[in-house]
Amino acid sequence: MLARWTLLDILILLPFCLSCASSPPPADQTLESAPQSPRTPKITPPQIVPSIQDRPAPPILGLNYVETIGRPGQGAGQFLRPVGLALDHRGFVYVADSGNNRIQVVDAEGNFIAEFGVRGWRTGEFDNPTDVAINFQRTELLYVADTDNDRIQYCNLVDWIFHVMVGSGSESEDADGDRDREIELDLPRGIGIGRNGEVYVVDTGNHRFVQSDADGIPVSTQGSFGGAREQFRDPTDLVVDAHGNLYIVDSGNHRIKKYDFSGNLVQIWGTQGEAPGQFREPSHIALDRWNYLYVTDRGNQRIQVFTTDGQPVMEFNNETLIDPVGIAISKTDLVFVSDLGTNDIKVFQIIYRP
Repeated sequence: MLARWTLLDILILLPFCLSCASSPPPADQTLESAPQSPRTPKITPPQIVPSIQDRPAPPILGLNYVETIGRPGQGAGQFLRPVGLALDHRGFVYVADSGNNRIQVVDAEGNFIAEFGVRGWRTGEFDNPTDVAINFQRTELLYVADTDNDRIQYCNLVDWIFHVMVGSGSESEDADGDRDREIELDLPRGIGIGRNGEVYVVDTGNHRFVQSDADGIPVSTQGSFGGAREQFRDPTDLVVDAHGNLYIVDSGNHRIKKYDFSGNLVQIWGTQGEAPGQFREPSHIALDRWNYLYVTDRGNQRIQVFTTDGQPVMEFNNETLIDPVGIAISKTDLVFVSDLGTNDIKVFQIIYRP
């Protein structure tokens, strides 16, 4: 039986039908062509990870002996009076093999990579090279303290062609083309690289240090012979931290001197002795990734570790260390120490407290 619709029924149902027509269909019945309403994306603030310089340095528990690299000799991978050390970005170790008048390159396990230099006075030749440094601020440049030739030589690590930067035979010019800023060196023994590519040289025979700009032009000298606050006695090495502070090993005075980035002497620590913080002929210095300072204390046959304000952290003795001199520290916390007493390189692992 068909239902009969009256005009009154239609008028009653009409508003309900209009409301149903205007409501959106269920989500599972929405047509693909129907435009999607824009949705405001949820913004997550970026996570700020502090750099290693912003984090407190962990305590050092000690240094563990790992291995010995090389042995006495003149062949590949052998050393005769190894002194200064440097590491490149691959972890290769550059050794100032002073007794063989050459620079040797080995990997962290001691495998021979390359060598260059023979005894002589021409460019690319050496006479008792005692230190090496690598400048990472530009194309990697290797600097060599060519000690008995009284000069610093350098090359890039692509063509290995050496040039004289400063010292005997150098032809450095200032901005006006003058050569009156050339500086003569006397037995330079240490090289350090500044945060902007500056080159610092320990001019041992003149008992001072020389600062050159990134182009190798000498800009200043500081120091003279003696035991006073502003004087040196046979300085041997230096290192520069990320803030531009300079730490110099004043070996003959058995102390470490700290200068700020403007060249102002801000701190001195150390006297002759055997107690923590004392030295007997300290030789070389290096920084680890936490800005601890490591000093090879030759006369005491040990390595001492300090904070950058001169506070003793620990001292390390090992029966394998006879005459520790050069030192370099890798990004993986390996410490390489050249030993004049055994003509090899000792490798240690830094152990930090977790």
